[in-house]
Amino acid sequence: MSNEQNTEEKKHSVYNVMWSILNFLNSPQEQKSRSGYLAAIRNSMGKNLEDSADVWPILFPFIPKEFLNVGTLSYEERALLVALQLYAVGQQGLNKVSNNEKNVSFGCALQRVRDANSASLDRRFNTMLTATTFDEFVYHLRQIFRLAKSKDNFSVNFLKLADDLFIHQIGGNKKVCLRWAKDYYRPFRDEEENDRS
Repeated sequence: MSNEQNTEEKKHSVYNVMWSILNFLNSPQEQKSRSGYLAAIRNSMGKNLEDSADVWPILFPFIPKEFLNVGTLSYEERALLVALQLYAVGQQGLNKVSNNEKNVSFGCALQRVRDANSASLDRRFNTMLTATTFDEFVYHLRQIFRLAKSKDNFSVNFLKLADDLFIHQIGGNKKVCLRWAKDYYRPFRDEEENDRS
């Protein structure tokens, strides 16, 4: 199997694993535990995963064995954890961020909340896209997410976000950032036209 085929399979698996985790969190049998799970996930932000034992029962049962890494987080684990943390932040408070079922990028999600007074959002978005490390990228992504969360029409495809975070780490950072920038800066169009694979 070629490296490219292997990467494509992992990319799609990251998407599927994120779907499984969100499906678990939103299942009727987990409703009593859901707020505790989401709080534990939010509390893991800024910590090493080895210091976040409350997240382990939520994350690890869904991650395929080939995604697990010894000693440090694999690209897949990091992508899933960051997307899951943002999902947990999005579920906090009265203004909840819904999971957009359309296959749109995070840039498209931000474009929907962009208005004439979005100079601050534009600056933060550009700073995020020019980040030189994944950790710096994630730091700015979290700031932008919290800013956009205050808007009424903000919805995110968390499955696609996890996918993009994985691709960003394996050398596709320029591809992801360019796609997000195109979706963010172009005039609003019909959602079907914004769909991307």
